[in-house]
Amino acid sequence: MNKSKVNNDARFEILISTMNKTSLSFLDAMFPHHQLESLELLIINQTVKGKDLISNKNNIRVINSYEKGLSKSRNLAIKNAKGDICLLADDDVEYLPNFNSIILDTFSKLDTSTVIRFKIATICGDNYKSYPKVSKRLITKKDIESTSSVEIAFKRKDIIVKQIMFNTLFGLGSHFTSGEEYLFLKKILNQDLIINFENKVIVRHKLIRSTSNIGSDAFIKAMAA
Repeated sequence: MNKSKVNNDARFEILISTMNKTSLSFLDAMFPHHQLESLELLIINQTVKGKDLISNKNNIRVINSYEKGLSKSRNLAIKNAKGDICLLADDDVEYLPNFNSIILDTFSKLDTSTVIRFKIATICGDNYKSYPKVSKRLITKKDIESTSSVEIAFKRKDIIVKQIMFNTLFGLGSHFTSGEEYLFLKKILNQDLIINFENKVIVRHKLIRSTSNIGSDAFIKAMAA
């Protein structure tokens, strides 16, 4: 069982996957309730040469990548992250005013967890999807099936030590366009690391899901794989 603990001064970093950005202005819509200077961000910008994203801010690091695939972006972020606690992020969501304190407080409370899964709300404030009624430890593969990337916060050291990465055959821009979160969390469970669900919202998203069409050929193909 994982016994690593979270200190009160744990470094918190947000790992953002995006594409074809040439300006940091997209961050304003992601963090409308925060001063950007108060956040530590690592942006993976998948782009083409000559259209790089540049940051002149010490707290915002940018890596321009010239390959495609969301899982490749996530893996590059994990490899280059510096935070003790990291949060996976996309560029089309809005973070709540106290999202960072919720995450750090929860890791402090559940201090043997490697991963904590949080909740997404719609812009109207409703649950984005069906969630467990109460906070709980996630033990079975069924428990992790419906997890979205932006719900996942994790201890970077645990992931690095166990060499857990996203499967690059899965995820947007890959051969199978979904399923990468499930496979990532499945590897964590297989290493006997602890995953918890915390019944708290950290982020809002418009009600459009990349895998919402469960009858589509692409979705069925990914789930079968």
